[in-house]
Order: sequence, then structure tokens, then C-alpha cells
Amino acid sequence: MAFAHGTELCGCTRSSLPAGPDLARRGLLGGLILAGAALGAAPRRARAAKPSPYKAMLLSCVDPRTQAPIAAWMNQVVAESHTRSLLGLYSQFTIAGAAVGVVASAFPKAWGETFWDNFGASIELHQIENLIVVDHSNCGALGIAYGRDILDDPKRELEQHVKDVTELKRELLLRHPKVRFQAWYIARDASGTFAEWRNLVAGPPIG
Repeated sequence: MAFAHGTELCGCTRSSLPAGPDLARRGLLGGLILAGAALGAAPRRARAAKPSPYKAMLLSCVDPRTQAPIAAWMNQVVAESHTRSLLGLYSQFTIAGAAVGVVASAFPKAWGETFWDNFGASIELHQIENLIVVDHSNCGALGIAYGRDILDDPKRELEQHVKDVTELKRELLLRHPKVRFQAWYIARDASGTFAEWRNLVAGPPIG
């Protein structure tokens, strides 16, 4: 094989190089570099295989009255929902009406699309495997979607929330069939405080 040096050609070949100590040292150095690269790749592979610590996305409403009680509920153990505190272990999407805002035809279609885009991003980024939905009583978004009078009839109000979370679950099964689902409802007690919890759609507890 000939090598170009400027405008001249050299007729030396690789086989004509002396196999002296310098070449041996270079061979040893090359072997060490390759071994180091292999060792360096192993931790990267191990890190990639490590399971994600994140557990779920929470879909909830923008109503300021519900923020603190829902956060407190997520951060404590709730046997039917999560067997450990989820503090720092969930992503969150907040939209007027929670499930209502995603599925009700009264709201722009873009609302639902934005939720599903964000949910897909959280699956990719955080490897979440659960969707927790929390709707609530006296929800103004429910009144916008189905008429204000629905808020005066607790039975109709609850039934509509059940319909909407059920529709959300149906769409989840189409989009992300491996993701587990549960839906909850928080209502006001006699003092007007959001403190009464009810399960709307049961799912496997998150550990």
C-alpha cells in the first residue's frame, strides 16, 4: 500500500514497519483504551435499564378550592389507590373540569388533544404506568359543559362525572392500552370543605 506525502508517494507498507518496543507499547495502549470503553459503556447500559421511580400522572381540575386537599391525598397512603405516598413521584396535568375538560364536546377539541400530547410526553419522559383522575363536586366546568342546573342535582352531577371518566378510560385503552386507570371524586362535607372521597372507577393500587 502506498501513502501520499505531499506530492510524493512513499512505497513503505505496514508490514515493513519494525515490530519494536514502540509498536508494542502502542498495541498495549490501544487494548487498554478499548477495555476502558467497554467498561465505561456498562454503567450506561445499567442506568438505561434501571426502572423509573415515577408512578403516575394526576389529571385534576383548576378549581383553587381543590388544590390543597388533592395534594394532601396524593401525598398520603390511600389503600384503595396508592400504598405509598406519591410525593414527588407523579406528573400532573390540570385543566378546567379534569375529565370533563378532556372529553366534553362543549370545550375546544384542542383541550383534549393537549392533554393526550402531554400524557404521551410524560410516558416517554417518566415511564409512568398509571393515570389517576380526580373530578370534584360543584365543578363550574361541569356547569359550562352540561348546563348550570346540573349542579343543583347531586345525583345527576355525580352520574355525569361517572360518564365522563368512563369515556376517558375508554379513550385511554385505545391510545395506551397498557396504562392502568383509576378515577376519584372529591365532594364537600357539611362545612363546605372538600373532604369526602369516592371512587368512581377502581384500578389496581399503585405501589
